[in-house]
Amino acid sequence: MRKKFKVLQIGTQNDTAAFESNNNIYWQFVHIERLIEPFEIIEGLKVFLKKAKAFDFILIEAHKTDELMMVIEDIVTPYNTYVTSTYWPEFESLKLTRQMLIREFSAPNREALIEKIKSIAYVGQYGDKIHTKSIVAHPSFKGQVEYLGNKYVVFDCPKTNEFVPIATWRYNIFYEKDRVLEVWPEFEIDNELDMQLRIRMIPSGTIGMLTEEYVVPLEDLQEPIKFKRLDYEAYLSITVEVKGKGKLLLGALHRRWSRLEFGSFLMGGKRFADDQRNEFIYYLHPGDLKPPLNVYFSGYRTAEGFEGYFMMNMFDAPFLLIADPRLEGGSFYMGSQEYEHAIKEVIEQSLEQLGFNSDDLILSGLSMGSFGALYYGAQLNPAAVIAGKPLVNVGTIADNMKLLRPNDFGTANDVLMSLTGGTSKEHIAALNEKFWKVFSDSDLSQTTFALSYMMHDDYDLLAFDDLLHVLSEKHVKTISRAIPGRHNDDSSTINNWFVHFYNVLLETEFGRIPHDR
Repeated sequence: MRKKFKVLQIGTQNDTAAFESNNNIYWQFVHIERLIEPFEIIEGLKVFLKKAKAFDFILIEAHKTDELMMVIEDIVTPYNTYVTSTYWPEFESLKLTRQMLIREFSAPNREALIEKIKSIAYVGQYGDKIHTKSIVAHPSFKGQVEYLGNKYVVFDCPKTNEFVPIATWRYNIFYEKDRVLEVWPEFEIDNELDMQLRIRMIPSGTIGMLTEEYVVPLEDLQEPIKFKRLDYEAYLSITVEVKGKGKLLLGALHRRWSRLEFGSFLMGGKRFADDQRNEFIYYLHPGDLKPPLNVYFSGYRTAEGFEGYFMMNMFDAPFLLIADPRLEGGSFYMGSQEYEHAIKEVIEQSLEQLGFNSDDLILSGLSMGSFGALYYGAQLNPAAVIAGKPLVNVGTIADNMKLLRPNDFGTANDVLMSLTGGTSKEHIAALNEKFWKVFSDSDLSQTTFALSYMMHDDYDLLAFDDLLHVLSEKHVKTISRAIPGRHNDDSSTINNWFVHFYNVLLETEFGRIPHDR
């Protein structure tokens, strides 16, 4: 049975009727006058609301009172509570607002308010992409087409004075009902070339029937394109049109469920994109507001969104999730100077927001995520780095596909090409050196490294040995656990040691009681 999105509305206007036909939403209304009743009644209300378990969304449309605060303080969780604009000034500066990230909910009228809630009222997260291999040149296109691995399809466009179609995607984009759809195209374009997207919407179950057509100019593509919630399913057909002369590099087309202004993927989730449209997403959870901040870099993940929420949440400490949605399942958190600087800045700003010191920090990750933890850990001087199945020689990982992993994890070659521009031995060495220059030249003396690794890792066999060599030379405190097998042979044991190392370091470095005691 599908879980319902649970909403609590506190105010004077009951909107239950507007959501009765939606089987995916549970709506609970509490009239504000109930909160001026005797103390015993309010306590009973608190018990009732707590029995309803966690609310995904709490909407407050009432003045701040002691009784109201007494009720919501037991049921508020990060990013689940919103106050309409009329009453927001009374809540904006409260300590609870800062701690639990209570935010303003604005809408020009009642109809818009209800529509906005319907648009974000769903459980879970979803995102995927249409890869470059699905890009098809338009029959009328006369220029040259070149494939750069699975990163880009390059269109060398002859001069034209009007917009002409050059490409489309083999498959239309599915547009679920009751969701705001978000589309983010990856591309690079020459300065002398202009482009636009022509988007046609086709209702599901119809043949050739268009309900709407959109033309999205280049200047409007700096942010993801959002399509309003529909009460029926549909498909989007997208055509790329250009004007001028030059090269257009078309990449993946990302498709996601939107939370509007309230977050990317999750309520409170955020995204960053550099000048080349390379993204990462991040989500800060304040936990119990006590050190440390635990940063978790997602592993290789073909589905887009955040990984590790429930695992990190069980430690009760503040945590920051970071994910890389590029290429097939991530690009090892490396990129332009702007991109890498932004990742460090997000971590540092999260520490500042929590009021923590720079070393009140643990970086962690599994497999591809281990690279992020180790690479940025060497630059941020955290208290600890926890890595499972460490991968550091990314150039070697690509090279190993030839003999050690035929037809397995070919995306490593796309990572190599996209970050270095080629796949030669020189490019392989350069990509490996990118990590080691940072790691070897850093002061690691104040950081503890906890590493669980596969003894016969067919992705990066020497990763642990190479790391241990540098760590030993620098006399860095290191704890480790070796697991027999190849990279993907025993993930459950690696995960158990990952959690165990977290418990050890949270207790020894920060005096926390392990979560399983």
